[in-house]
Amino acid sequence: MRLLIVGGFTLWVAAVAAQAPPPSQTPVDHPTAAPPTTGTRDASTLTERLRPGAAPVATAPVQRRNLIDEFIFGKMDADKIPHAGLSSDEEFFRRVHIDLTGRIPSDEDLRTFVGLTDANKRDALVDRLVVSRSSKTKWTYFLNDIYKPHSNRVGPQGKVAMQKWVYDNIHLDRPYNEMVQDLLTANAVSNWYVGPASYVARWVITAVACDDEVHEDTSEELAIHAAKDFLGVDMSCVSCHNGARHLEKINLYLSQRRRQELWEMGAFFGKTRVLRRSEITTAQDEYSIDDRGPGFDPSARTVLRTDRRGPKTLLEPVYMFTGERPDPVRHPRAEFARLLTADRQFARATVNLLWWEMFGVGIVDPPFSWDLARIDPKNPPPAPWTLQPSHPELLEALAQYFIDHDYSLRSVITLIAKSSAYQLSSQFPGEWKASYAPYFARKFVRRLKAEEIHDSLVMATSVFNEYVIPTTDLRVRYATELGPEDIADRRNPNGKQVHFFLDAFGQTNREASERSNDGEITQAILLMNSPFVLDQIKAKDGSFLAGLLKQDLPEDEKVTRLFQRFLQRQPTPDEATQARAVLKGGAAGWEDLQWLLVNKVEFVHNF
Repeated sequence: MRLLIVGGFTLWVAAVAAQAPPPSQTPVDHPTAAPPTTGTRDASTLTERLRPGAAPVATAPVQRRNLIDEFIFGKMDADKIPHAGLSSDEEFFRRVHIDLTGRIPSDEDLRTFVGLTDANKRDALVDRLVVSRSSKTKWTYFLNDIYKPHSNRVGPQGKVAMQKWVYDNIHLDRPYNEMVQDLLTANAVSNWYVGPASYVARWVITAVACDDEVHEDTSEELAIHAAKDFLGVDMSCVSCHNGARHLEKINLYLSQRRRQELWEMGAFFGKTRVLRRSEITTAQDEYSIDDRGPGFDPSARTVLRTDRRGPKTLLEPVYMFTGERPDPVRHPRAEFARLLTADRQFARATVNLLWWEMFGVGIVDPPFSWDLARIDPKNPPPAPWTLQPSHPELLEALAQYFIDHDYSLRSVITLIAKSSAYQLSSQFPGEWKASYAPYFARKFVRRLKAEEIHDSLVMATSVFNEYVIPTTDLRVRYATELGPEDIADRRNPNGKQVHFFLDAFGQTNREASERSNDGEITQAILLMNSPFVLDQIKAKDGSFLAGLLKQDLPEDEKVTRLFQRFLQRQPTPDEATQARAVLKGGAAGWEDLQWLLVNKVEFVHNF
């Protein structure tokens, strides 16, 4: 094990416990703010542990740059809540690259950016990044984590076709309502050739035999996942029983829903057939999809839930959230897609999801657990319930902005990245109180996702593995360019090691596991001693370190460039002294220094 005891370096192993802070019981000091959610409390606790409040200093006034700032800073001003100052150029540059592209930037680009004197350089950077290939790849990966295409569900070709389809739509900045309508309505002779068809195929339910589709279960699954993925409402609990006497302490809205209402939602998919291509002997998870099904029978068998005991008659579809019925001259599935994307909750849930990804905590958090009875400040819920959004008026304004900008995901991401609220420092000047957290009074620190750690590491070292995308001849370098299962493909020599590394850091496999950003001691051990990391830090031909050592630069300048490469900042005087001590070991000392930088808390966190 390569273990160096260097006093000036705070290693990752010292902060593993900070990844899973206990829930705070601190009371809310300001009743006009929504009570902190578990996600907000945990983000606040982690941020304060890693960037504890500094001595109070005078900070320059923060400019309100768009509608986000009017709501965020307006609420803090009204409630007399202090907030952090703007992030430094280095802090912002690293943060926005990780959030928009899924990896850290280069040291050369950092020095160029810091040297610019243009007052609009941050806006210009955001405009450049949101149209970059790396940004399109990152947001494609983000959406596919929601849609969950997996070879064992839709076949390897179907998975790749869907991933390509999502990328093309992100590239074109296609209206998101149109994307979702395609996902919900696509028909195909084979989902292997029609990208969006794999969303429907993904949720097919079969019995003992692979070609024995359980039609009503499939219809219900499609309704459940569409509501969760696109409206943020998890209806799983009303799929087996009515909400009454079960959900009163969990979700006020769903406690008032009946199981039959879910059946009526499933009835929109009652004529949708998802048929396994069993006549092709070589087929694996290949499906045809059409609209020639029999309808939804509420007395039909189930292999997932308690028995259905509805009437032995086909149900008519009803959109649960508004009570609307489909236009009888249009197909029910197309009507479901129309009703869902026209529902204002679709816009709310989408902008909240983007906010969650950019800020680390949603305005409604968690983003897939909305309670629709607790979102309207003009119609507040009965005590002891409170409003769910931390900023309900901002949420509505963002939803309207999304609608007015033709459901452009890029427009909302850009608006967020350009706001002063997003650009606040994670360092808080003075005593931090937990009650400040729901106001977004500082930028929350978050641990990088598994793929972001991998991609940032290979970006920093310029030691690349070329991974083959199964069923294609394409080779890529970054984890966000593949599906989670792809790296372990037998054609990737180091794939199993990298796959184990990513899995340890909580990567979802899109089939059975959910993503986790919890900390474990295994993660610290892997960062210190995994073959993947130890190979990355070597001064191989073509690596950043090999190139740096060949340059005619003073030793201190080379140290600075390594810090800028890995952490996007210069070393402190103490760190520079400690680094020089490490380098006394000769050429291997430079590899040791890289190892230390990888194992610093900063490297695996977004500040």
